[in-house]
Amino acid sequence: MAAPSVIHASPRQAEPHPARNQAVDWLLLCAVLVVSVLGLWWMLAFQIVRLWSLWTGNGLASIGMLMPVAALILTVRAWYGRRWERRGTWWGLAVCAAALLLGRLDRADLIPSLAYHVARLAVFPVGAQVFLYVTGVVLLFAGFRYYRAALFPISLLLFVNPVPGFFVSMVDLPLQQAGAYTARAVAHWAGVPLTGDDLRMMFSPALGMFIAPGCNGLRGSLTMGFLTAIIGHLYGLPWLLRSAYIVSGVLAAYLLNLVRLSGLVLCYRLALSYAPLARHMTAADYALGSILFFMAALFVFALPLRWKRLSKQHAGS
Repeated sequence: MAAPSVIHASPRQAEPHPARNQAVDWLLLCAVLVVSVLGLWWMLAFQIVRLWSLWTGNGLASIGMLMPVAALILTVRAWYGRRWERRGTWWGLAVCAAALLLGRLDRADLIPSLAYHVARLAVFPVGAQVFLYVTGVVLLFAGFRYYRAALFPISLLLFVNPVPGFFVSMVDLPLQQAGAYTARAVAHWAGVPLTGDDLRMMFSPALGMFIAPGCNGLRGSLTMGFLTAIIGHLYGLPWLLRSAYIVSGVLAAYLLNLVRLSGLVLCYRLALSYAPLARHMTAADYALGSILFFMAALFVFALPLRWKRLSKQHAGS
């Protein structure tokens, strides 16, 4: 009886070329990205236009413009070096359909809201709709494994509108009052006159200062909060330490802004004694802002680096 013959596969048939596989993966990823962007525009065009108007018309809300950029960069970082296994699930299509339904309800102003006195918050704001759509796309084309790897970056999309409408009346205005009170207390201690003729809007050639809405420290506090959250994620801080890190970053940013306002009042006091300094008050504002920005940068990076160094020492011991 003749022995059965063995058919040997050629190397090309047994194992596809890695470069060709990588090129196909990149083409598929680019196609998925294009289709996803077009789908986002088709499903949430009304919300995107409204977001753009909010970002360009509100200095405080403009921080939300950076959330999609940060989400994209951190997602690429989380997926870098992984082979696309194409293990998507059809559950992603259901999630995208839910995002489409919410977008249509939002456009028709049919999404319910939670209200408490002057505070009013939509149950599914635009950030939740964008987050839901991106979640569906990732599940559909990549699967749960890749979604878990990029969960934090995708969650940043919840903050494309970082300041709800009621935020100004409940938080922004009280912080302006606190900043103005601190500046006036320092001015009273330094002997600076507080009449309307001496305190002018912002800084002008005639010397003057005013606590404007953008100077109350809220913008810097929000920025510091998001920055510490991202850095804590990149360094892998434990959740308890990361929460304390974010809260302390927000408080540090607001306190540094109060220091800046107090420093400007003292500069104002010096300018009253030496008139030529009045022409350089704007430069003094920039100098104080630069110094405090450097101090904030030291705070942002010092704690994670210290924790990383201690973790290495503990692992080596």
